[in-house]
Amino acid sequence: MQGRSFEVGANQAAQPPNFYMNTPFSPLTAQMRRETLLSHNSGDWHGCFIRCDGRGREQERFKSQLSVQDQDGKVVAALTNVCSGQVRSMDFAEPPAEMQISPEGHWSLGPDRIGAWPWVSELCLVWGERRRRAVIRHGSERLESLVVVSEARPGMEEPLPPAPLQALASPAPTSAGLIWSLPAALGVTLQTADRRQSGVPEEVALCWQPEPGIHLEIRRRYSAYGALES
Repeated sequence: MQGRSFEVGANQAAQPPNFYMNTPFSPLTAQMRRETLLSHNSGDWHGCFIRCDGRGREQERFKSQLSVQDQDGKVVAALTNVCSGQVRSMDFAEPPAEMQISPEGHWSLGPDRIGAWPWVSELCLVWGERRRRAVIRHGSERLESLVVVSEARPGMEEPLPPAPLQALASPAPTSAGLIWSLPAALGVTLQTADRRQSGVPEEVALCWQPEPGIHLEIRRRYSAYGALES
């Protein structure tokens, strides 16, 4: 999923301070979805990937460069691991149907249905020229890994926590999941499933405080029957 990286950059800096934004699924027409994704997404992003295991312990980190372009009617995304030189790329004519895109450019991507098998979800929040992403991988029984991505436009430097990172888990207050707190330098918390059980709704979320008084949030919810709800 790290190669399926679509950057959005809604300029929200003009919004009044001290507001809370929860990003639900926002139905847009196919053309609006593509235009929204491209208008906030195109260009270059530099950042750092931090991968943790299912217990929140850092396993790997590397600097990254992402280019998203509209070429010959296709959205082309290429992610470069600066340390190894490895490039992962993908392209599509239209955003996948299961990709949720808000009018502000926040998005999530994952299956339209889950069950007793592994699944992966990616979530992204943007604040001006900065953003945070998360790639959450669940196995058939429990969480397998977390990837947190801190990114900004070229020339900007985002603070990073010392290595190795250790995310701390606590029970989610309103569902059968876990809340993962990460170091203040990243400014994010994540929500994942805990022990997966048949017939129990599941939810993943990315929350970010890009500056004092500003709280951004995007969630991806699945019903007890495994269907994508929002």
